[in-house]
Amino acid sequence: MALLLLVFLSLISTATSAGVFLPLERKFNTDEVEMRELRARDRIRHGRMLQQQSGVVDFPLQGSSISG
Repeated sequence: MALLLLVFLSLISTATSAGVFLPLERKFNTDEVEMRELRARDRIRHGRMLQQQSGVVDFPLQGSSISG
């Protein structure tokens, strides 16, 4: 595992020193899409990611928040 990490880091170091880079591109053109729509898409995407997480339990709670 350590060897794999070392190889990976050396490749990254070589690529960055050689001026190689990955161009970033937007999935949605923000000039054509309103911020409300982008936020709505993000809420839906975030909800899907939360549902896919293992260890998350959804159960109803009953009672009051007043402790006494």
